[in-house]
Amino acid sequence: MGKPILDFALVSVKEEAQAEHVARFERFEVDLRSGELWKEGQKVRLPEQSFQILVMLLERDGEVVLRGEIRKRLWPNDTVVEFENSINAAVKRLRLALNDSADRPQYVETLARRGYRWMVPIKWTEANPVGLQALESQPSLHGLVSVAVPLVGKKVSHYRVLEVLGGGGMGVVYRAEDLKLGRGAALKFLPEELAAHPQAFDRFEREARAASALNHPHICTVYEFGEHEGQPFIAMELLEGETLSHLIAGKPLAVDRLLDVAPQAADALDAAHQKGIIHRDIKPANVFVTNRGEVKILDFGLAKLTSDSGTGILPVERPEDRQEEHGQDARATAGETPALLMSRTGVAMGTAPYMSPEQVRGEKLDARTDLFSFGLVLHEMATGHVAFAGETVAEVHDAIVNRTPPPAREANPDIPLKLEAIIEKALENDRDLRYQAAAEMRADLREVGAGLAPALSPVGGGNAAGIATPLTLAPLHRGEGGPKGRLRAYVAGRCG
Repeated sequence: MGKPILDFALVSVKEEAQAEHVARFERFEVDLRSGELWKEGQKVRLPEQSFQILVMLLERDGEVVLRGEIRKRLWPNDTVVEFENSINAAVKRLRLALNDSADRPQYVETLARRGYRWMVPIKWTEANPVGLQALESQPSLHGLVSVAVPLVGKKVSHYRVLEVLGGGGMGVVYRAEDLKLGRGAALKFLPEELAAHPQAFDRFEREARAASALNHPHICTVYEFGEHEGQPFIAMELLEGETLSHLIAGKPLAVDRLLDVAPQAADALDAAHQKGIIHRDIKPANVFVTNRGEVKILDFGLAKLTSDSGTGILPVERPEDRQEEHGQDARATAGETPALLMSRTGVAMGTAPYMSPEQVRGEKLDARTDLFSFGLVLHEMATGHVAFAGETVAEVHDAIVNRTPPPAREANPDIPLKLEAIIEKALENDRDLRYQAAAEMRADLREVGAGLAPALSPVGGGNAAGIATPLTLAPLHRGEGGPKGRLRAYVAGRCG
């Protein structure tokens, strides 16, 4: 059975606990298992992200830890936050805890535009702090929130916390047991440093409310939104499997696997859009495939609710929502946000390589923005790489707005022409020429899959009656603009 992987921004806990897990330097002591920093016998409060950076520096004693490596550890699914929770701010808080200085560093040396390096000798020991004996059999807790570790073995609401599954810049996730129903569950806690921010709390609650309004087999089920000792948490379905980003891993999916996964994801998007919920962050890391092959859409933290949602969640427009539809905050720098567009609230509103042209341009969004993003996911599933790449956010945004990605069959000749045509229609820059509904994409994907492998039974159907409708092929004309025009003709009769 695969290890559970939950929601966005998770760091898999893979290593077994090291025998020497306490690092001592000068007047300080760091315990990697408990996630604690001590100075002369006194515990020093250190936020999660700062502690993760400290651990990386200690583990790489004397070596340069690159900013890109730090970003990947803090925000493994390309979801980062700006300013209060940026790399610079996390390093600054670490220096404050160590009474260090950037101008005259004693512990942490800054290498301009590269990263950081630890400067003093470290002694590793096997000390076993009081109260942590119960954690001896747990995997290494390197980089997890210090205040979260003591929750293991405790009762939170009607859940008993069993172990840490993972953690990252946007939360810590635990495996838990529902004591009332006797089933497994996952508990996600908002990081301590974000819990005090009204906007972050509001988004966390919005994630729970939006997902819970969608009772659908291809959307991760939310059981409860609660609070434990001042820390908000979401109780959700415990999933066993991998995200699409792990499954792709730089290689295209097999065509039959792609055509099994993609219609399920499209079905989930259709359910959300029918409820007036726009996801706004569709990407491989937010598409989960269970060990049984069931697809689950994750992370509705950036979801936007339209006025006709019918969910009971009021779609009140707030100042931060208006900012999100007017592009990047002027304070966000390319150095701090290499993969994302940021908003003033400090929470990413989307992942740059998977944004629609209208998101990049700051226009008002509707459900078709998710269809473009899903088209980018399809392209990556088919080719093994992102459709729009660049060294900076500006380069990626320029490519999304002004360029057309290479045809998927150039990278993977094994995919059917009809699938390539579906991808191209989904990636139309003009949303009026794009697919207009997720149900259309779902029907066409199912038809392609049925045509290639009749033994694979599509889930549901292609129309309101649950019957798959055939893909109508328009006649091909020589003057339709080359290969792209000819490929588009496959879906023009049905969708154009």
